[in-house]
Amino acid sequence: MSFLAKSYAVMSMLVAATAAALPGPALAQLPSPPRSPNTVRAYFTPGTGQKTVFVLWSGARCESDSVWMGYRVRRTLLGISPTPFEVVGQHKAKDTITSACLSASRPCNLGQFIFYGTGIFFKGFNNNQISPGKFFLDYPPGQPADSCDSCRLFIDPANLGGFTSQYTVTSIDTVRLINSDFTESAIDPAEIVTVIPSAPPASNLEQVAVVPNPFKGSAEWDGSSGGHHVNFIRLVAGSTVRIFTTSGYLVRELKQNTAANPGGITGDLAWDLRNADGRDIVSGIYIYQVETPAGLTKTGHFVVIR
Repeated sequence: MSFLAKSYAVMSMLVAATAAALPGPALAQLPSPPRSPNTVRAYFTPGTGQKTVFVLWSGARCESDSVWMGYRVRRTLLGISPTPFEVVGQHKAKDTITSACLSASRPCNLGQFIFYGTGIFFKGFNNNQISPGKFFLDYPPGQPADSCDSCRLFIDPANLGGFTSQYTVTSIDTVRLINSDFTESAIDPAEIVTVIPSAPPASNLEQVAVVPNPFKGSAEWDGSSGGHHVNFIRLVAGSTVRIFTTSGYLVRELKQNTAANPGGITGDLAWDLRNADGRDIVSGIYIYQVETPAGLTKTGHFVVIR
């Protein structure tokens, strides 16, 4: 081995030994992703239209994280959404927004309200109490307050009445990117909420109807679970619905429950197209009779095509 080669080998060994002896630089510790918010709830309310949903959550926990820089609201319309939990709203922490005055259905400070192309967000709410002991929204859950500064609110005006919807809210870090997108907290299964928007109970029987009519094999809201149902809509609260064949045979008797749809008071009643014995009904024309708690009745018919 030449003198030059020997010198290079010795130098390489010395450099390697020196590097091994010296403490290496501490590996940069990337901060953890932001935490998801908690106490997520979804509501539909009379007076706002059956397609409007209010999504609320608590921002107290996640907004204390140094990496928190905003929210995403994600939604699945069962039977409609091509992929689960699509983004329907996004809000960045740097955006200045006002709280919502709920009973007045408007922003509390118009000067600080901005309609974002990615959703309608509010920082807190006021005027939740309609009258003593009666609240517009049951939030915080079970102990509703007239105002809440740490609560966050998203309004989705583009929902579909009668469809089962699931919402969740995540936090985002707008500085660090992953696959050209913001870093986002994982979806928390415990914070996925379900809501089925519908019209409130009616005061009379004038607009009672069955949808879809005719029923042709399935309804748009049936989804992929294999279950099928039609909806009796705009019923008086607590009405009894009886379904008959054209020969007068009683197929099923149902009772309307205003609390049947998660997230609000409903005037709908769903029927799974099964008789009192749990068997699927056959194709044909069916007669329905709606009777209110006061004894008023209305009859009509609908068609089922299997």
